[in-house]
Amino acid sequence: MTGLENILSQIENESKLRADGIINEAKSASENIIAEANKKAEEIICDFRQRAEDASNEVINRAQAADEIEGKRAELRKKQELINKAIETAKAEIKTMDAEDYFAFMGKIFEKYALKKSGRLLMSQSDIVSMTDSFKKLLGDWNIETQSGEIPEHGGFVAVYGSIEINCRIDAVFDEKAEEISDALNKFLFGSEGGI
Repeated sequence: MTGLENILSQIENESKLRADGIINEAKSASENIIAEANKKAEEIICDFRQRAEDASNEVINRAQAADEIEGKRAELRKKQELINKAIETAKAEIKTMDAEDYFAFMGKIFEKYALKKSGRLLMSQSDIVSMTDSFKKLLGDWNIETQSGEIPEHGGFVAVYGSIEINCRIDAVFDEKAEEISDALNKFLFGSEGGI
């Protein structure tokens, strides 16, 4: 081999070594870029998964909270329905009491709401006719006269003192005490204190 061939062979070998070095550097750089890209992609995927899981949990929590609220509303409606039914049953029972029990009950209402002065008691004509002696005595002691009014039988009364009227009809008494009655029934029926 001649000197020129040796020089050319040496240049070729050096070129090949340089090219191999450049290729290896490029390969190494590309592997680093790919590894970095894979790492970033994995971080993005993990972040996306976490956000998707968080969003999913939030949707589940909201759905559970909405279900709980709806369940509580349904329970509240049912309790209110039962309490209203109990109140209506109590009103109906008052209207079917015998005269002795009915006028004993009316006596308690009268003593609670009546004013300490003479006046009139508006009642149904049938209640005036069936009035017990003890109720008549109570009215006499308070100087109260009875008068027929547009009130249903066993429907209570209206006490009149001049221009003052005290509505003691059964419905009015129940309406006035609705919250107390509701609280008492709630406690009795469901064992809860206060509100439904």
